[in-house]
Amino acid sequence: MEERMNRSPGGRLALWVFYAFCGYFVWAMVRYIWVISAVQSIPGATLDGEIGSTSGKWLGALLGFLLLSIVGLLLGGIAWYTRPRTAEQEERL
Repeated sequence: MEERMNRSPGGRLALWVFYAFCGYFVWAMVRYIWVISAVQSIPGATLDGEIGSTSGKWLGALLGFLLLSIVGLLLGGIAWYTRPRTAEQEERL
C-alpha cells in the first residue's frame, strides 16, 4: 500500500497563502473592472495612455493584473517548492 505523503506545516502555510491570494486576485480584478466601468472618461482625454481615457483605464487594469500575476507566480512557486516529495525525489535534489 502506498504511503500518503503530507506537507510540512510550512508547506501547508505556503499553500494556504497561495489559495488566499488566488481568491484575492479574482476579487480584485472583478472589483477593479466593476469600479472602472462605472467611471466616466474625462471630456477631452483623447490621447492614448492618458489615465482619464478609456485606453488609460484599461492600461491601468493590465498593469495591475501583471503585478498581481507576478506576486501569484512567486507564491505559487513557493507552494510548489514546499510540496511533499518521495525519498526518490529528494535524492535527486
